[in-house]
Amino acid sequence: MKEEIYEQIGSLCRAKNLGTSYRNTDKPTPRVQWIETLLQRLGLDYELDEWHRNSGQRCWNIYIHSVVESPIVIMAHHDIVHPASDNANDNSASIINAIATKLQRPEVMLVLTDGEEVGGLGAARYAKLVLNGLLPRPVWVLNFELTGRGGKSWFIGDNIEGPLKRYLVEEHGAELVSVPFNDSVIMRREGIDSCVINPLPKDERGEFELWRLGVCHSLADTVDEVSPVEMKEFVEEVVLPIIDGWKRPAVGRWAKIRKWFRSRK
Repeated sequence: MKEEIYEQIGSLCRAKNLGTSYRNTDKPTPRVQWIETLLQRLGLDYELDEWHRNSGQRCWNIYIHSVVESPIVIMAHHDIVHPASDNANDNSASIINAIATKLQRPEVMLVLTDGEEVGGLGAARYAKLVLNGLLPRPVWVLNFELTGRGGKSWFIGDNIEGPLKRYLVEEHGAELVSVPFNDSVIMRREGIDSCVINPLPKDERGEFELWRLGVCHSLADTVDEVSPVEMKEFVEEVVLPIIDGWKRPAVGRWAKIRKWFRSRK
């Protein structure tokens, strides 16, 4: 199963919700149930966080916890807009890619959110739990959006500032593109460092095929338009090096002494 994780995209696309999270009922959505079943088959422990929006509908975030105290977090939303669409690139591929990342780097935490498509409600719920000390504060949050095509050709949103952005630009050559609303906006609003990351193919002029962003929320967002091969390439050749390359700040007595000596130079 672990070796075939990217091939699960078609099965997830066949799990059809009634619509946006405004159409949620008193039971977890078909997509939430599908994710739970996959996590159980993979032997990944998870927490299902059921919460209620102001209008009364139930929503569900899924947390796959880390083995470290201050985790790097990978975030992706599982809710949809168009109930008849495959919703393949937005955002089924990102759910699969997030789980694939967790399988290879147990130290990361996954946050799979509900309600992104109606204002980032699940991200706000997660941020509230972090700020209230009920979930560990992340080092940073890398938000997966539309990660089904593009492989090693990727960018981050251009309206971002913070250590994660500087790291991605300076150490990994991230390109900057103006992007629509996404959960990383909520993270930064709540003081949690976050970037959205999005692979896309480039055309013969070397420019991102941004027209693909307009396909989301439509019947054209089919499973045939995503590539398990490029999904794997994105995870293994982009995301894992980002996780592995992050140098956690040194702590402790000797780190403080070294910092003091450097400041005297």
